[in-house]
This record gives sequence, C-alpha cells and structure tokens, in this order.
Amino acid sequence: MGAQMSEGTGVRATRTQSTRRKSASDPNTEMNVIAKRPKTAVIVIHGMGEQWPMDTLRGFVDAAWKFDKDLSEPWSDGETYSKPERVTGNFELRRITTRYWKPERETVDDRRRVDFFEFYWAHMMQGNTLGSVVSWLIRLLVRHPARVPRRLLGGWIAGVLILAASAALAVLTAAKPDLTHFGIPTWTWAVLATVGAAFSGIWLRPVAGDAARYLSPTPGNVAARQAIREAGIDLIMKIQCTGEYDRIIIAGHSLGSVIGYDALNYAWGRLDDDALAAAHSDGSETMTLLAELERAAGDLEKGGGDDLLSRYRDIQRAYFRSLAKAKKADGTPLWLVSDFVTLGSPLSSSDVLLAKDLETLNRKIAWREVPSSPPQSEREAEVRFSYPLSAKARTPHAGAVFAPVVWTNIYYPHVLGLIGDFVSGPVAPLLGPAVRDLRVPIGFPIFRHLSYWSKPEGGGPAILALRHGLNLRLRDERQLWRGLGGDAPIRAEQLDDPAKQVLQP
Repeated sequence: MGAQMSEGTGVRATRTQSTRRKSASDPNTEMNVIAKRPKTAVIVIHGMGEQWPMDTLRGFVDAAWKFDKDLSEPWSDGETYSKPERVTGNFELRRITTRYWKPERETVDDRRRVDFFEFYWAHMMQGNTLGSVVSWLIRLLVRHPARVPRRLLGGWIAGVLILAASAALAVLTAAKPDLTHFGIPTWTWAVLATVGAAFSGIWLRPVAGDAARYLSPTPGNVAARQAIREAGIDLIMKIQCTGEYDRIIIAGHSLGSVIGYDALNYAWGRLDDDALAAAHSDGSETMTLLAELERAAGDLEKGGGDDLLSRYRDIQRAYFRSLAKAKKADGTPLWLVSDFVTLGSPLSSSDVLLAKDLETLNRKIAWREVPSSPPQSEREAEVRFSYPLSAKARTPHAGAVFAPVVWTNIYYPHVLGLIGDFVSGPVAPLLGPAVRDLRVPIGFPIFRHLSYWSKPEGGGPAILALRHGLNLRLRDERQLWRGLGGDAPIRAEQLDDPAKQVLQP
C-alpha cells in the first residue's frame, strides 16, 4: 500500500513538473498571454521647489496603487517593484511597476500592469535669484485694477500692500535711521534682516523662483524653458516607441501641471502630418469619431449639465482608442496619451499667468497658442477643430491636443490664502467646459498645496479624487461620476469608493 502511494505521488509529481515546464514554454498559457498585453504608463511631473528625484513618485504610487483595494489583490498588499528606468537614461530615476490588477468582475479577465515614471526637471532649473522673483511679482501685481480678475482681487490688494511694505522696509533698512526716538530698539533691524533672509532662502528663491522663471519668457529664462519642454516631449515619445504601452496618462502637480500642459501641446504640434491625415481618411472609424466629437463639443458649449459633459468625454475616449491604433511610417504609434490630470494647478489663473488678462488669454486660445478643451473651433456656426473645414476627411488642427486627451483637474478651495490651496482652483471656466473639475474639501484648516496624495492609507476625498482622475480601469464617465457635478465642480467627498462595493459576476 505504501509503495502504491509512493508510486502515485511520484507520478503526480512528474506530471506537475511536466505541466510547469510546459507552462513556462507554451506561449499560449494564461500568464504568458496576459504578459503580452500592453501596459498603462503614468508620467508624474513634480511641482516647484528643490525636489529630489523619486520623492514625488513614491508617494504618488502609494496613493494611486498601493492602498487602492479596487486594484490590488488582497494577498499582494499593493506590492510594487522598483526597476531600472531605461527610457531617459537618468540614473537617479527608477520605473515603478505594479503587479497585475485584480479582475473587476469574476467573469471578465481584464488584468493589466501599470508602470509609473517621474518626469524630473528640477536639475534644469538651477540658478534662481531673488531679483527674478521680485521682477515677476512686480509684473503680476503692477496693473490697473480693472485688469484684475474679480476672484483674485483680494489677493491682489494684499500683494500690493505687501509689496509696498517690503519696498518701504528696504528703503528704511538701507538708510538705517535711529528709531530709538520712537521706542523701537536698534536690534529690530537684525531680526527683520534674519527673518527676511530665511524667507528668501527657504521659500521665495527656491520655490517661487521656479515659477517666476518658467512662467516668464525673458531672455535669461528661455533656455531653461526650452530644455524642460524638450525633455518632457522626449519622455512621452520614447515611452510610445517602446512598444510596451497602449495608453499614457500624464499627471502634473503645481508648476508640473503647467509643464505637462506645455509638453502635451508641443508634442501634439510635432505629430507627423501625413500619418495624422492617413488616420483620418474618409469613412475611417477615426474620422467618424472625430466628427461625432465635434458635434458633441457643439452641444457641450451650449450648456446642459453633466450628461453632455459625460457624453463628450466618453466620445473622447472612443476617439483616443481609435487614434491609438494609427502608426507612423516607422511602425511606431502616432499618439498614446489619453489623460491629463492636474493637481493644485496654477492653470486656474491662466488669465494672469499665461496672458496679461482674460481678453489676451481668449485671443491666444483663438490663435491656437493656448489649447482648450474642447479645442478652439474654426467656425462659429458649428464646431470644427479640424480642416479642411468642408471636406469629408479632415485633420485636427495644431491646437487640438484635447480632442483625444481627457482633462481632469483636482483642487482645494482656499480661505484668506493661507487655508486650503491658493495656488489652485477650477480650470474649466477659463480653459473649456470639457475639463472635469474636482473640488476637495479643506478639512482641517491648514495649507493644503502638498496634501493631494498625503495619507493614502485613509482613502479620503483627495485620494478618491486622484484615483477617479487617473481612471486606470478606463470606466465610462457615467459609471465613474454617477451624474455628479453638472456645470459645477464635483465635490470629492461625494465620490464612490469602488473598493467598498461588492463585486458582481
């Protein structure tokens, strides 16, 4: 009996080993088939300040993946892997790759992996000076009150008063008058000088200095602006050409959102014209979807709430999927960026940061220098962001990057500038009604500019907003947002947590 059991065990062991050998070599086994599936790439662009490589990315991945029970298997503990980053060649950076996410339903095998990249640009923005910051602030603040947006009026008044007080203090410091007659001790100057030097060294020069230089096209800043944008475009194109991905998401925080916005705009402007035109041939699926998208844009711009916005964005995704199949002459993909997610973005003040005022911003949008969502129309009677206008086969114009790219903006409101996030705000009122704005509650009254992915284990409103914005599973808009928002920003505290819902077969 014992011999029979031993023999049976040996046979089973032999069969198991044979099966394993077959699984490792058979290209049609389940895991080998899954491994051949394209992946999703997420490019994270850090914000202003002297950032260190990978600091932003690791915290972002924790919020977007590690603690998201909707994606990670219960037994995996949200495990990720740090792998060599061979795309840019920067040895300071790594690629963080995930396990396969769990199936959304028991009857559907939609497992996929995600690779997270960091677009690190801080090393290209060295040499910030206090003078450049002061010059930038003066250009922003010294303007006629009529050219100040109403929403910024309080901040503008405070800024002008602070600027005037600082100028007066500088004059007094240079003169060093004897204030003992007024009961003010002489050591006051030493304290003021120390505080001023600390503020300048810790925040004004290294943090605001990045914004001052990137947002000011003065001769001394052009080289850095050009280098950062070229590096951003290069990263997008290199990831596309690896052949490993069929979807790219770009997420930018703070000034990184402006850099991402520029990189997208200029990358789209450099697309192969012949390949783009070939993708939109008469009767093609891509051309049909582009025409449908233009009609949906016309309906959206007339107003009508969340149904029209969700419909437009769903058509955007269908158009993207079709466009992503297009190839250039060398066989590489034409365009793979599907989503742009902005967090704490100063683009909410694009009428003063990208232009002199709202009139100038609208003029730049009309000139297609500043992209909007939906893209700027070529006609007034009906929406057309493609040309030739009356042809059956048309090509999206150079400013139409937000035809295939879905834009979601996440922000905290602010109170008196110091509570919440004064840097950010809704983007849709300035850059187009197809931008989905998500408003995160302030909660405990502190400065929130660095809170967009903090405390990911708690899964609070900011974390849910980030996960909904990334939409890694590519859920349709109605399923994702449940009719929330309408013409107003969606409140993040109203969002569903898919991980808490029972999976249905």
